[in-house]
Amino acid sequence: MAIDTKTVQRRDITLTSLADISADLDKIEAAHQAGTLKTTGNWSAGQILEHISILMECAIDGFPSQMPAPMRWMAILLFKKKALSGEKMPAGFKLPKGASFLFPSETTTTDAGIARLRKALARIEAGERFTHPSPVFGKLSHDQWCTLQAGHATLHLSFIQC
Repeated sequence: MAIDTKTVQRRDITLTSLADISADLDKIEAAHQAGTLKTTGNWSAGQILEHISILMECAIDGFPSQMPAPMRWMAILLFKKKALSGEKMPAGFKLPKGASFLFPSETTTTDAGIARLRKALARIEAGERFTHPSPVFGKLSHDQWCTLQAGHATLHLSFIQC
């Protein structure tokens, strides 16, 4: 039975940078190795980490699709400013079918999720940039992408108890 992610208990965290994501990943990995890692949402820790990684990879390498133009315009008008403000993203949003490329594998492990997110973060640290347009918000600067990635990670990592 699916958990209502709008009301489930979550960890109170605020990540504002990719360095914050990396530091939180260290805590998650330590809890995983200690056998104390738990999740409170519908995805496993590995799935959460893989999902965050996929968005980062797509912002570097490109997205396979984008929202239809009328929906993008509405999202830009209604949500872009808030999404790029650093405010916490609300839980409970359901991805549309057209964004299925963002869904994690049902079988991914925590170790695989950790490794994939570390690899995505390492690419940025090595000098690669988020250059591809968002399928929702269109063209974003690298810094805007970093803010969006931190907010996205804050939302999803809050479901991991470490």
